[in-house]
Amino acid sequence: MVSPEHLGGQVVRLLVGIGFCTLLTCCGDRPTAGVQSGLLATTLASSTTTSTTSVASSTTTSTTTLPLPRGRIPTVDDPLRVLVLGDSATYEIEPGLTAALEHTGLVDSTDWTQMGLGLSRWPELPWWEAWAGYVAEIRPDAVVLQVGIWDVEEDVFRGATRRPAPTDSDWEQQFAFLMDVAVEVLTVDGADLYWLTMLPEPPDAASPERLNRLVVELANRDERVSVVDLTPAFSRDGEYVRVVERNGVVWPIRKVDGVHLCREGAGLAGRVVAEAIAADHGVIVDVGWEDGAWRSNPKFDVDPCSDPLPPDDAS
Repeated sequence: MVSPEHLGGQVVRLLVGIGFCTLLTCCGDRPTAGVQSGLLATTLASSTTTSTTSVASSTTTSTTTLPLPRGRIPTVDDPLRVLVLGDSATYEIEPGLTAALEHTGLVDSTDWTQMGLGLSRWPELPWWEAWAGYVAEIRPDAVVLQVGIWDVEEDVFRGATRRPAPTDSDWEQQFAFLMDVAVEVLTVDGADLYWLTMLPEPPDAASPERLNRLVVELANRDERVSVVDLTPAFSRDGEYVRVVERNGVVWPIRKVDGVHLCREGAGLAGRVVAEAIAADHGVIVDVGWEDGAWRSNPKFDVDPCSDPLPPDDAS
């Protein structure tokens, strides 16, 4: 089992300082989560019915019905406050996500994504300190979070400083503890946390499956957390894909490295995440934002994609 000392004095002092003694106490004998062991497999299997055509059609189909909201209903005068956090993949999802959310007129979205972010990089990047400040400043109703590449890939810059390392025998236990820390920090003022699954990776990259399984287990044991599964939208017949078809035109959704996102990929992920948040708060994500000014965001100029049309013409 994981002990607080295993993760270092900094995290322990953080938790004690902000009163999370209960979390620390349970770390030595973590209660068994009520996990539906087949949930992730079922979710991933659902991607086998997703084609590039159906993916493309989702970008032009308006949501017309909503489940009963479980969160605060925003108004124009009191919009929903959303905080977006994550690594370089989330950095590129954010423009499309923010465009989709703010097009409703009922949401304010704030971007604090960071290249190179990983929960296991805490010895160098004390993410909880920055996040606590963001939460205090923004007072979000909803927080979006995605991590993974820097946590599961073995060959990354300064990878030896990570705790846990992907090759550690107890990686899952240690990383689950860090996830619990993240939840406590991000939901301290009552925000709902929308944890995005790690995107499908190219065949020669590390599999996201074990991290995604932990995300599902976390949501099963903590009602403050909702899983937003991006796997079906970025795969076909259970396989990783790099392009989608939109209005008869083939668009890349991944950059040349196969990992990061092009504009069309950001729009695709943005709609999936925006609809998950909106449904919980009685909001409809309609069409009309997909070809907006966000497509000219300079984030997409890093390792640019070979888009078939200019950013301002996605027809």
